[in-house]
Formats: sequence, C-alpha cells, structure tokens
Amino acid sequence: IVRLYQLIEDIIVGESNEESLVNQISRLFKEQNKTLATAESCTGGKIANLITEIPGASAFFRGSTVTYATESKVDILGIDPLLIEKHSVVSHEVAQAMAVAAKNKFKSDYAVATTGNAGPSKGDSDASVGTVFIGIATENESFAFKFMMGNHRERVIQKTVNKSFELLQKEILKKASN
Repeated sequence: IVRLYQLIEDIIVGESNEESLVNQISRLFKEQNKTLATAESCTGGKIANLITEIPGASAFFRGSTVTYATESKVDILGIDPLLIEKHSVVSHEVAQAMAVAAKNKFKSDYAVATTGNAGPSKGDSDASVGTVFIGIATENESFAFKFMMGNHRERVIQKTVNKSFELLQKEILKKASN
C-alpha cells in the first residue's frame, strides 16, 4: 500500500483527515462566501443530495435541476436544441452549456453539470455506455471534461459524482490560492 500511495499521492483526497470530499467543498464554499448550483442528468440529483445532507449547505448551495430527459435540458435549462442536434446530448458542448445555464439560472458563483450514458443502453445519444461529460462554470470561465467511467451503471454514476466533487474542489482551491 505504501508504494501505491507513492505513485498516486497527488490524487488521493481525504485520506489524511476524516473530512469527506463533499464536507471539504462545503467548508471551502462557506469560507470563501461563494455559491454553487448543479444541473444533473446522468447523476439524477445525487450531487445535490450529498450537498444538502451537509448541515448549513443553504449558506452556499443555491439549487439544482435534474434535467434527465433531453427535452428538459431544452425546456428548463434553455439549451439550444441545435447544439444538441449538432454535438449530441452527451457531449462537451452540452455539459458546458448546462453548467453555464445552471450558474445563470440560480445566480451562483459556480456550477457543475453532468451528462452521460450510464447504461445499460445508449438512450438519446450514440455515446458508448460509460461516456460522461462534466461541465464546470466558474466566475470567469466555463469548460467540460470527458471521462470513460466503465460499463456498470451504479459505478458510472458514483464515479461521476466523485469526479464532479474533485473538479469543484480543484476550482475552488484555485480561487483560494489567488
């Protein structure tokens, strides 16, 4: 185990203390007086659920949309149907647009969005099962990342939730170091 830690020490989160990643993020948002919103598709509200389990989350968490169906991304978040048609509902462009839309809708400083194919079938996208995009919107920029999370539905969802928290932590820590 010691050799494993030496190889991956820069990506281990929460091992040195007992504070969970979601607790760390909550603390950072509160300390920096910043707000957060989410727009979830493939994670089905699990990110928002974990955040709202934290006492005092209302100090920073503005709200969430679970836009699971393609139509809800259009109707609720205002994602351009032509963007979805051109790039697919499971795409970098849609994840980024979802994050920006959530940030704007909830008037938050940060937002995270998830869209992907957790399986077992492909749904409204031709993306392979396990393909996930996570969008992040900060005060100054927005971007998205693509991940291949495997083909076991529950693991794809949990990995996406965890990776979303890791990406949020990275962004809020960037702000803290500036």
